[in-house]
Amino acid sequence: MRRSHVISLFVMFAAVSVFIVVMAFVGQNPKQKIAAPTATNPVIIEPTLAPTESNATSTPAATDNVTPAPTEEPTAEPVVRPVINPSDFYDFSTKEAEFSISNSRKVEDDPESMEFTIDPDVLKVLDGYEYIYRKTEGPEKTVYITFNLGYEDKNGSTLKILDALDAAGVKATFFISKNYFEENADIVSEIIKRGHLVGTRGDIFAKGSSGNKTGMVYLTPDKFSDVMWSIEELYQQLAGENTRMTLYRPEKFSVRDLALAEALGYTVVFRSYSYYDWDDSVDRNKALRSLEDNTCSGVVLQLSSSKVNSLILGDYINWARDKGYSFATLDAQGS
Repeated sequence: MRRSHVISLFVMFAAVSVFIVVMAFVGQNPKQKIAAPTATNPVIIEPTLAPTESNATSTPAATDNVTPAPTEEPTAEPVVRPVINPSDFYDFSTKEAEFSISNSRKVEDDPESMEFTIDPDVLKVLDGYEYIYRKTEGPEKTVYITFNLGYEDKNGSTLKILDALDAAGVKATFFISKNYFEENADIVSEIIKRGHLVGTRGDIFAKGSSGNKTGMVYLTPDKFSDVMWSIEELYQQLAGENTRMTLYRPEKFSVRDLALAEALGYTVVFRSYSYYDWDDSVDRNKALRSLEDNTCSGVVLQLSSSKVNSLILGDYINWARDKGYSFATLDAQGS
């Protein structure tokens, strides 16, 4: 065979081999063409964009629909004892007086024509000081029931009175003496628990410097202050240390006592009407009629925790409401 024939066969064999290899490679993925990067055919990589305000997905703020944490209420501060200078009260008159008042109707059938007259000598002592005997600045046709507590609680009358007030939905004001706080703390606690207003009577058995007479009017200014604060401490043991009484009903009083009460933060309270209700022999119907006949707008009734009052209280409240009256404590909580 000629040399030229051999070379031709070799070239043909090489060409066929290359063709077979190329076809085999392309046949593995005939749908995909891979081009090597060149200057005219570069590989382009799309950049990944960082989130921006324009392309970020909006999500609710973490604070949306979140209940705020409760705000702690400030703790009430304990009541601080008022401080007085005893010498500031040495020049005040200590001449004692006892509240005395009378009343009458200008028109017999019109309870709102009731007139109250304080004894002129008592008025001289009261002149220049704030006090309550009738509340004319409150709502019209409002009655203020008050009770004096200071002596033995006979027959459980106070609790019966509390039950009668509860049944009628009426709040009253109770003036309580030091000895009653000490001897009947459970009853005083019940009065507070049931939402009634408490005032002080001072110490009705306090002995003066001579020891012969009893009552707040016979105490020295510093002793007067000490006794009043000691009663506040008894009250706070039952009602809480951040509370205090602001109403004072004295048995007897002087100009000096009124000045002391004012300096110690008390409003002095007297009465519009009272009757001999501490005597359990009093006729029930007469007692009820006496309250009805002396009822008018703003009247301050002074009652004791007697058996007769526990019996007639519910009937009196019903009668008064039928006549258009409502009831309130002396700090104007109505019912």
